Amino acid sequence: MTVDPSLLSSYQHPEGTLKDRLAPRTDMRKGILDPHLGIVSGKSVLDIGCNNGYFTIEAMKRGARRAVGVDESNAILGARGLAEEEGVAAEFWQADLDSKEFRRFCPKFDVVFLLSVLTHVHDKDEFLDWLDSRVRYALIFESNHGERNRSHIDLVTKHMHFEGVESLGPSDIPEKPHYLWICRKWNHEQRYTFLQGIEPEFVAIDAIKGWDQMSPEKQAGGYPTTSKRHQELVADIKARGIRQPLILREKDGVLTGFQGVHRFLAAKQLGYKDVPCKIVRGLFFKHLDK
Repeated sequence: MTVDPSLLSSYQHPEGTLKDRLAPRTDMRKGILDPHLGIVSGKSVLDIGCNNGYFTIEAMKRGARRAVGVDESNAILGARGLAEEEGVAAEFWQADLDSKEFRRFCPKFDVVFLLSVLTHVHDKDEFLDWLDSRVRYALIFESNHGERNRSHIDLVTKHMHFEGVESLGPSDIPEKPHYLWICRKWNHEQRYTFLQGIEPEFVAIDAIKGWDQMSPEKQAGGYPTTSKRHQELVADIKARGIRQPLILREKDGVLTGFQGVHRFLAAKQLGYKDVPCKIVRGLFFKHLDK
């Protein structure tokens, strides 16, 4: 290793000398995540609390189009050196997760790594509400040391909306329990990437056509409005608002619902007058049918 060891934390590199507890479980993590890391191919990746940047660099090696590691410690200096040494064009930001600047200017990313970081965040509720707006596709989450129960993953799923949460099991020895999950969002911006460039608008809910109480049961993956799942969505929107804009198509001046019928019906039930929407018009209209 040609990188100055004093710039490395011993957390991921035993050669490092930065003050940190020695916990060389990176290989164990990698072994668990290895079958799933194809998820980053072609996507933008944010590695929060990246330490020496191991998974930030690995994401670029796995075909990520952009990978950014963030950490407030000086380990970020070592991460930059490791990336340069390996010829990997990863980015590293030395920033405080709780800072106003980081929250304000951090863009959205397709995939976010949050590995053993949550316990270090001061206001977890506020942070996770913010993070929900930054993740487009998936969160790879690891609970912190001492997390014998499910309180951390339960807190994550309370504040972030996912279509599926997959447990990958323990990622450390039983005496120091950590657990890994992959949490996936069903987001049409991944399939229809042009949607990322369309700014949301607020639309009168009564102006949206094509959806009624029976619409959810007619679509693939839909569930009835009488189901527990739908009622949980209503409660979530009441508590935290609509998290993702509805997607509409406009043709001849008529706005027709395309994606988000459950949010639409929940919003109607809650008395919303206007709802945030992305409206597909003109040249992009035909791409929704592909």
